[in-house]
Amino acid sequence: MFLKSSFVLSVIAAASYTCQAQSQLVASQIMASAINMDGIEANFMFAPLANNGGAQVWIEVKSGLSKKFAISPTGGFEYHIHVNPVGPNNDCMATGGHLDPTNVGAAKCLAAKPDKCQEGDLSGKHGELKATESGAIPPQSYNDKYIKFSGETTTIAGRSVVIHNNGTRVACGNIYPFKQSSSPSTSTNSASSAPGGEVQSQHSGASGGQVVVTMAMAVAGTVFGALMAL
Repeated sequence: MFLKSSFVLSVIAAASYTCQAQSQLVASQIMASAINMDGIEANFMFAPLANNGGAQVWIEVKSGLSKKFAISPTGGFEYHIHVNPVGPNNDCMATGGHLDPTNVGAAKCLAAKPDKCQEGDLSGKHGELKATESGAIPPQSYNDKYIKFSGETTTIAGRSVVIHNNGTRVACGNIYPFKQSSSPSTSTNSASSAPGGEVQSQHSGASGGQVVVTMAMAVAGTVFGALMAL
């Protein structure tokens, strides 16, 4: 089980807090990525917001991103969604480039102009993961209205999250539908997890696969439902 109980509690706490400002979330297509490589352990969750409004993103780093390890002058770690899944033997180079369906290219991403950034440049839009003495980083959450969950060139499904240390790829993990995300990145699923358009709904009987509920109920229910199913 890749989600530790502390992460589950932090996600639910974040949902309860955030729902005061953002009351609705699509529960049917939640994506997650677990990274556990070379001492770096981190969890990412992407929950679609209603009406194609992007995603609510939750991040928790359990270990590995310490000030001793960071070599960037900013003391932070970049992280992005990359086009391909992780390669055999946890090969982060196999993930290809950043997810960039609008062909922004290598232009510097400015947080003040997220519409001019690559879809996958999460740290460019929302800031780097700041190193700490222990290497653990407290849970954080934000909205990214440019993340997509459908479309062959735009969906984040089947791709990967890559953490960089001053440009060098140091850890990575595949992005799966949440109920299938029971393990970190592996080489055995690379071929079958390539992007394929629409992410299938995890709930039966939903019209068009779009179940819209309050944020707290959506996240708490999905988390505990997935944990019970593992």
